[in-house]
Amino acid sequence: MALDKEIWRNDAYEVLASIADRDFLREVWSGKTRYISTPTEIYNEVFSDAFLGEYARPELDLDEAQKAAGKAFIDSMEHFDSIGGPELPWQEVIDHPGWVKVREAAARFLALLRPAT
Repeated sequence: MALDKEIWRNDAYEVLASIADRDFLREVWSGKTRYISTPTEIYNEVFSDAFLGEYARPELDLDEAQKAAGKAFIDSMEHFDSIGGPELPWQEVIDHPGWVKVREAAARFLALLRPAT
């Protein structure tokens, strides 16, 4: 199955921006907005909905720096998952050192994906 480059990028922008924004996550994880989410739902968005783990696919035409940032982001999510992170209560996830690394990796990947203005 080929991925559409523009759809993938748009999904990536949205998901990565959400993950990188601590205040946004606090709002949606705490149920203070119409949009409700959980740490586990973030994993579903990354791996099942937006296919961010497919960053190295040739049709996406990412450069080496973007691929390296994608790998660092996916690695940080997999590491956090391996220590049980997304299953923890959101109050523990939000400032967990492992999740801070996920947020930082998401911000780096997002910055490299966005076109220069």
